[in-house]
Amino acid sequence: MPEIKAFLIFEMLGRPAEHLKKTLIEFTEKLDKELGIKIINKKINEPKKIEDAKEELYTSFAETEIEFKDINSLLRIVFVYMPSHVEITNPEEIRIKNFDLTTLMSELARKLHQYDEIAKGLMIERNILQRQLEQQGIKPAIPQATQQQPAQQVKKSTKKKQTKKSKKFKKKK
Repeated sequence: MPEIKAFLIFEMLGRPAEHLKKTLIEFTEKLDKELGIKIINKKINEPKKIEDAKEELYTSFAETEIEFKDINSLLRIVFVYMPSHVEITNPEEIRIKNFDLTTLMSELARKLHQYDEIAKGLMIERNILQRQLEQQGIKPAIPQATQQQPAQQVKKSTKKKQTKKSKKFKKKK
């Protein structure tokens, strides 16, 4: 498989502005040491103040052109460093073996399960904290959209209506 060239953008948010720029420079230096990749070109943009933020916050981004040894190297960088933009510039077409695609899909599934586990853990912690606050007589300010519905209501709202077509399909079985 030929080497892959891609344009990736990495964004950061923080303060103070000088620290943000220094962190982005260190980040790209760390990225350049990764196996299977070579940074061809990079540009660190000056931090800009976020106007509508409640606190003084700045945003900046690094534009990078990177050469990857293979598709696995590209995917690993995307999973580990989570760029805000990825554009593969070369080659125009990529052929991939079943084994390589299986590896990529397995890594994607593993990462999604990892994020799901974190999200569920945070929901459990949030519910425990909410109950503890309520026991102390404090009503937590949790937006309606994030409050969990009772299990019965969820089951009712997700129950599918059977159409004539689906009834016919069940009869054929």
